[in-house]
Order: sequence, then C-alpha cells, then structure tokens
Amino acid sequence: MSAENNLNPEQQLAALAQAQADMDRAVGYGSRLLGWYSIIVSLVIGALAFLLQLYPPQKHMAGFIVIIGLYVVAILAASLAYRKLYRSLPIGASKRYTWGFTLTIVFYAASLALLPQQLSSWAILGLIWIVVSAPLLIVGIGMVRK
Repeated sequence: MSAENNLNPEQQLAALAQAQADMDRAVGYGSRLLGWYSIIVSLVIGALAFLLQLYPPQKHMAGFIVIIGLYVVAILAASLAYRKLYRSLPIGASKRYTWGFTLTIVFYAASLALLPQQLSSWAILGLIWIVVSAPLLIVGIGMVRK
C-alpha cells in the first residue's frame, strides 16, 4: 500500500496545498529567470543594431560579419532560454514573450534596412538602440516584476 492511502482528508488537502505552493514558487522563479534573460538579450540586440550603423559592410566588412555573428548567437541564446523555461511561465507570459521577441527581431531587421542611409548622429544611433531593445526589454521587466 502507498502512503497516500493512509492519509486522512485533512492531510491530503495539506499535501495538495504544499504541492501547489511549490508549483507557484517554480512558476515565479521561471518567470523571473526568463525575464532577466530577456532584459540582457534585448540590450545586447539593441547594442548590436547600434554598432551595425557604425560598422556598415561597405566600410568594415569584418566588423559587420562579427556583429551579425553575435546577433545569431544572441537569438540562439534567447531561443534556448525560452525552450528551457517556457513550461514554468505563468499563463499569458509565453505569448507576451513571443510578441516582444518578434518585434525586437523586426526592429533589428528595420535597422538593417537603414544601413544605406549611413546614419552618423549619436542621437539617432541611440534612438535605434532604444527602439530595437524596447519590446523585449518591456516584456523582460514585466516578467521580473511579477
């Protein structure tokens, strides 16, 4: 006989409450951890979009290749972190993360489209960093705060 059969109803309810508390703690931990990953990855991708404007392929092909390589590594890191933690996210967090991640990628692609403009103003480059980082950064901050 298992130990579960020997528990009275009050003990079973207490065990169920303990299991639920443990699950809530795991969900909170997973959400905070993915939130921090999101914040870091969003800032890195924004910085890469910024650097991309400073090292266009016409003038600095090696720098351009390194930046694109780092972008691929950042995307893979974000994808692997999500794959590992998505089961421990609260309801709705997965959809918000996907939207933030997708918008960050779209804005990074838009920054690639701006390369022929050869933007050199630091204010515009800073704005590119902020715009590219913002979607995933906002999602990450929201996940850390919950």
